[in-house]
Amino acid sequence: MFYQKYLKTTKEKGSVINLNLDPALPNQRTENIVPDKYVTKEDVETLLNFSLDVIEQVGDYCCSIKPNTQYYLGHTDILREITKKTHKEGMLAILDHKLGDIGSTNGSALYWINKMGFDAFTFSPFAGNTQKTVEKAHENSLGVIVLTLMSNPEAEKMMIHTTVDGQPYYLHTAKTVKETGADGCVVGLTCFVNDTYLKNIQEAAGDRAVFLLQGLGPQGGQANKIRYVRNPLVSLGRAVIYADDPRKAVEGYHSILKKYV
Repeated sequence: MFYQKYLKTTKEKGSVINLNLDPALPNQRTENIVPDKYVTKEDVETLLNFSLDVIEQVGDYCCSIKPNTQYYLGHTDILREITKKTHKEGMLAILDHKLGDIGSTNGSALYWINKMGFDAFTFSPFAGNTQKTVEKAHENSLGVIVLTLMSNPEAEKMMIHTTVDGQPYYLHTAKTVKETGADGCVVGLTCFVNDTYLKNIQEAAGDRAVFLLQGLGPQGGQANKIRYVRNPLVSLGRAVIYADDPRKAVEGYHSILKKYV
Protein backbone atom coordinates (compact mmCIF):
# COMPACT_ATOMS: atom_id res chain seq x y z
CA MET A 1 0.00 0.00 0.00
CA PHE A 2 2.47 2.68 1.14
CA TYR A 3 5.18 1.04 -0.94
CA GLN A 4 3.07 1.50 -4.08
CA LYS A 5 2.41 5.12 -3.15
CA TYR A 6 6.15 5.62 -2.68
CA LEU A 7 6.97 4.13 -6.08
CA LYS A 8 4.30 6.17 -7.85
CA THR A 9 5.22 9.46 -6.20
CA THR A 10 8.99 9.18 -6.57
CA LYS A 11 8.52 8.38 -10.25
CA GLU A 12 6.13 11.25 -10.85
CA LYS A 13 8.20 13.77 -8.92
CA GLY A 14 11.60 12.52 -10.07
CA SER A 15 12.80 12.86 -6.51
CA VAL A 16 13.46 10.86 -3.34
CA ILE A 17 13.59 13.92 -1.07
CA ASN A 18 11.46 14.13 2.05
CA LEU A 19 11.19 17.49 3.78
CA ASN A 20 11.13 17.58 7.58
CA LEU A 21 8.76 20.38 8.55
CA ASP A 22 9.83 21.43 12.06
CA PRO A 23 8.97 25.14 12.48
CA ALA A 24 10.18 26.68 15.73
CA LEU A 25 8.67 29.98 16.84
CA PRO A 26 11.04 32.83 17.79
CA ASN A 27 10.14 32.52 21.48
CA GLN A 28 11.06 28.81 21.49
CA ARG A 29 14.78 29.24 20.77
CA THR A 30 17.30 31.71 19.39
CA GLU A 31 18.32 30.12 16.08
CA ASN A 32 16.72 28.01 13.35
CA ILE A 33 13.39 29.76 13.77
CA VAL A 34 10.51 30.92 11.60
CA PRO A 35 11.68 34.05 9.70
CA ASP A 36 10.29 37.41 10.76
CA LYS A 37 8.29 37.86 7.56
CA TYR A 38 5.92 35.10 8.66
CA VAL A 39 5.57 36.13 12.31
CA THR A 40 2.24 37.56 13.43
CA LYS A 41 0.60 38.11 16.80
CA GLU A 42 -1.07 34.71 16.53
CA ASP A 43 1.16 31.63 16.71
CA VAL A 44 -1.32 29.54 14.74
CA GLU A 45 -1.23 32.01 11.85
CA THR A 46 2.58 32.14 11.94
CA LEU A 47 2.94 28.37 11.82
CA LEU A 48 0.30 27.94 9.14
CA ASN A 49 1.63 30.63 6.81
CA PHE A 50 5.22 29.43 7.12
CA SER A 51 4.34 25.76 6.66
CA LEU A 52 2.15 26.24 3.60
CA ASP A 53 4.60 28.58 1.91
CA VAL A 54 7.54 26.21 2.40
CA ILE A 55 5.51 23.29 1.02
CA GLU A 56 4.67 25.30 -2.08
CA GLN A 57 8.28 26.39 -2.60
CA VAL A 58 9.76 22.88 -2.41
CA GLY A 59 7.00 21.01 -4.22
CA ASP A 60 8.89 20.61 -7.49
CA TYR A 61 11.83 18.88 -5.83
CA CYS A 62 10.34 16.77 -3.02
CA CYS A 63 8.17 13.68 -2.95
CA SER A 64 7.01 13.89 0.67
CA ILE A 65 6.53 16.29 3.56
CA LYS A 66 7.00 15.18 7.17
CA PRO A 67 5.70 17.57 9.84
CA ASN A 68 6.79 16.75 13.38
CA THR A 69 3.91 16.64 15.87
CA GLN A 70 6.05 18.26 18.59
CA TYR A 71 6.17 21.55 16.68
CA TYR A 72 2.40 21.72 16.23
CA LEU A 73 1.14 20.52 19.61
CA GLY A 74 -0.57 23.82 20.40
CA HIS A 75 -2.34 23.93 17.05
CA THR A 76 -2.84 20.43 15.67
CA ASP A 77 -5.61 21.58 13.30
CA ILE A 78 -2.83 23.00 11.14
CA LEU A 79 -1.84 19.44 10.29
CA ARG A 80 -5.04 19.02 8.28
CA GLU A 81 -4.10 22.03 6.19
CA ILE A 82 -0.59 20.68 5.73
CA THR A 83 -1.81 17.35 4.37
CA LYS A 84 -4.22 19.11 1.98
CA LYS A 85 -1.47 21.36 0.65
CA THR A 86 1.01 18.49 0.44
CA HIS A 87 -1.35 16.35 -1.60
CA LYS A 88 -2.27 19.31 -3.81
CA GLU A 89 1.44 19.61 -4.64
CA GLY A 90 1.55 15.90 -5.53
CA MET A 91 3.53 14.74 -2.50
CA LEU A 92 3.01 12.19 0.28
CA ALA A 93 2.25 13.34 3.83
CA ILE A 94 4.06 11.55 6.67
CA LEU A 95 3.43 12.43 10.31
CA ASP A 96 6.58 12.31 12.40
CA HIS A 97 4.78 11.20 15.53
CA LYS A 98 6.98 8.37 16.85
CA LEU A 99 3.88 6.63 18.12
CA GLY A 100 4.54 4.05 20.83
CA ASP A 101 1.88 3.22 23.40
CA ILE A 102 -0.52 0.44 24.42
CA GLY A 103 -2.90 -0.85 21.77
CA SER A 104 -6.01 1.15 22.63
CA THR A 105 -4.08 4.40 22.80
CA ASN A 106 -2.32 3.67 19.52
CA GLY A 107 -5.74 2.99 18.04
CA SER A 108 -6.92 6.45 19.00
CA ALA A 109 -3.84 8.01 17.42
CA LEU A 110 -4.37 6.05 14.21
CA TYR A 111 -7.95 7.28 14.01
CA TRP A 112 -6.84 10.91 14.14
CA ILE A 113 -3.77 10.47 11.90
CA ASN A 114 -6.03 8.96 9.27
CA LYS A 115 -8.68 11.65 9.76
CA MET A 116 -6.05 14.36 9.25
CA GLY A 117 -5.21 12.85 5.87
CA PHE A 118 -1.73 11.42 6.36
CA ASP A 119 -0.33 8.61 4.25
CA ALA A 120 2.03 7.24 6.92
CA PHE A 121 3.54 7.93 10.32
CA THR A 122 6.68 7.12 12.29
CA PHE A 123 6.42 4.47 14.98
CA SER A 124 8.53 3.56 18.02
CA PRO A 125 8.64 -0.23 18.49
CA PHE A 126 9.77 -0.13 22.13
CA ALA A 127 6.40 -1.28 23.52
CA GLY A 128 6.69 -4.51 21.53
CA ASN A 129 3.31 -4.25 19.79
CA THR A 130 4.46 -3.56 16.24
CA GLN A 131 2.37 -6.36 14.70
CA LYS A 132 -0.94 -5.14 16.12
CA THR A 133 -0.11 -1.55 15.25
CA VAL A 134 0.72 -2.45 11.65
CA GLU A 135 -2.49 -4.43 11.26
CA LYS A 136 -4.61 -1.58 12.62
CA ALA A 137 -2.72 1.02 10.59
CA HIS A 138 -3.20 -0.89 7.37
CA GLU A 139 -6.92 -1.16 8.09
CA ASN A 140 -6.83 2.66 8.07
CA SER A 141 -4.72 2.81 4.88
CA LEU A 142 -1.71 4.15 6.81
CA GLY A 143 1.93 3.22 6.32
CA VAL A 144 4.09 2.46 9.37
CA ILE A 145 7.72 3.60 9.33
CA VAL A 146 9.59 2.12 12.28
CA LEU A 147 12.40 3.81 14.22
CA THR A 148 15.26 1.39 13.49
CA LEU A 149 18.61 3.17 13.83
CA MET A 150 18.21 6.88 14.45
CA SER A 151 20.64 9.64 13.51
CA ASN A 152 21.27 11.16 16.96
CA PRO A 153 24.56 10.07 18.61
CA GLU A 154 22.77 8.60 21.66
CA ALA A 155 21.22 6.02 19.37
CA GLU A 156 24.57 4.24 19.06
CA LYS A 157 24.31 3.04 22.68
CA MET A 158 20.60 2.25 22.66
CA MET A 159 20.19 0.77 19.18
CA ILE A 160 23.57 -0.79 18.38
CA HIS A 161 25.21 -1.73 21.67
CA THR A 162 21.95 -2.81 23.31
CA THR A 163 20.93 -6.35 22.37
CA VAL A 164 17.71 -8.34 22.12
CA ASP A 165 17.97 -12.13 21.99
CA GLY A 166 21.69 -11.80 21.39
CA GLN A 167 21.48 -9.43 18.42
CA PRO A 168 21.76 -5.63 18.19
CA TYR A 169 18.50 -3.82 18.83
CA TYR A 170 18.56 -2.18 15.39
CA LEU A 171 18.84 -5.57 13.68
CA HIS A 172 16.05 -7.04 15.81
CA THR A 173 13.89 -4.08 14.80
CA ALA A 174 14.72 -4.41 11.10
CA LYS A 175 13.70 -8.07 11.20
CA THR A 176 10.48 -7.07 12.96
CA VAL A 177 9.71 -4.67 10.12
CA LYS A 178 9.74 -7.54 7.65
CA GLU A 179 7.99 -10.04 9.92
CA THR A 180 5.11 -7.67 10.71
CA GLY A 181 4.69 -6.23 7.23
CA ALA A 182 5.58 -2.72 8.38
CA ASP A 183 6.28 -0.28 5.57
CA GLY A 184 9.70 1.10 6.33
CA CYS A 185 12.56 2.02 8.61
CA VAL A 186 13.84 5.30 10.02
CA VAL A 187 17.62 5.14 9.66
CA GLY A 188 20.37 7.72 10.09
CA LEU A 189 23.11 8.66 7.65
CA THR A 190 25.35 10.08 10.36
CA CYS A 191 28.92 8.99 11.09
CA PHE A 192 28.31 6.10 13.52
CA VAL A 193 25.85 4.43 11.12
CA ASN A 194 28.41 2.63 9.02
CA ASP A 195 27.98 0.81 5.73
CA THR A 196 27.65 -2.58 7.40
CA TYR A 197 24.72 -1.46 9.54
CA LEU A 198 22.89 -0.13 6.49
CA LYS A 199 23.49 -3.33 4.55
CA ASN A 200 22.30 -5.38 7.55
CA ILE A 201 19.10 -3.37 7.85
CA GLN A 202 18.37 -3.61 4.14
CA GLU A 203 18.83 -7.38 4.14
CA ALA A 204 16.72 -7.86 7.26
CA ALA A 205 13.88 -5.46 6.40
CA GLY A 206 13.35 -6.73 2.86
CA ASP A 207 13.10 -5.31 -0.63
CA ARG A 208 9.82 -3.45 -0.10
CA ALA A 209 10.87 -1.47 2.97
CA VAL A 210 11.08 2.29 2.45
CA PHE A 211 14.09 3.85 4.16
CA LEU A 212 13.35 7.24 5.71
CA LEU A 213 16.96 8.45 5.91
CA GLN A 214 17.81 11.16 8.44
CA GLY A 215 20.79 13.38 9.22
CA LEU A 216 21.80 14.85 5.88
CA GLY A 217 22.78 18.50 6.23
CA PRO A 218 23.75 20.14 9.56
CA GLN A 219 23.94 16.75 11.33
CA GLY A 220 26.73 15.75 8.97
CA GLY A 221 25.05 12.78 7.31
CA GLN A 222 26.82 11.24 4.33
CA ALA A 223 24.92 11.13 1.04
CA ASN A 224 27.06 8.35 -0.43
CA LYS A 225 25.54 5.89 2.05
CA ILE A 226 22.24 6.11 0.21
CA ARG A 227 23.51 3.58 -2.31
CA TYR A 228 23.10 0.75 0.21
CA VAL A 229 19.31 0.97 0.34
CA ARG A 230 16.77 0.10 -2.37
CA ASN A 231 13.93 2.50 -1.57
CA PRO A 232 15.40 5.71 -0.14
CA LEU A 233 13.42 8.66 1.14
CA VAL A 234 16.10 11.19 2.01
CA SER A 235 15.13 13.75 4.64
CA LEU A 236 16.18 17.38 4.63
CA GLY A 237 15.19 19.86 7.28
CA ARG A 238 16.55 23.08 8.71
CA ALA A 239 19.06 23.58 5.86
CA VAL A 240 16.05 24.00 3.56
CA ILE A 241 13.12 25.32 5.57
CA TYR A 242 15.11 28.16 7.19
CA ALA A 243 17.09 29.02 4.05
CA ASP A 244 16.60 32.47 2.51
CA ASP A 245 15.36 30.65 -0.59
CA PRO A 246 14.01 27.18 0.29
CA ARG A 247 13.33 26.35 -3.35
CA LYS A 248 16.91 27.08 -4.35
CA ALA A 249 18.25 25.20 -1.33
CA VAL A 250 16.29 22.02 -2.03
CA GLU A 251 17.12 22.26 -5.74
CA GLY A 252 20.81 22.11 -4.81
CA TYR A 253 20.33 18.96 -2.75
CA HIS A 254 18.21 17.46 -5.53
CA SER A 255 21.13 17.84 -7.94
CA ILE A 256 23.54 16.26 -5.47
CA LEU A 257 21.30 13.28 -4.73
CA LYS A 258 20.93 12.45 -8.43
CA LYS A 259 24.46 11.04 -8.22
CA TYR A 260 23.39 8.37 -5.74
CA VAL A 261 19.88 7.27 -6.80
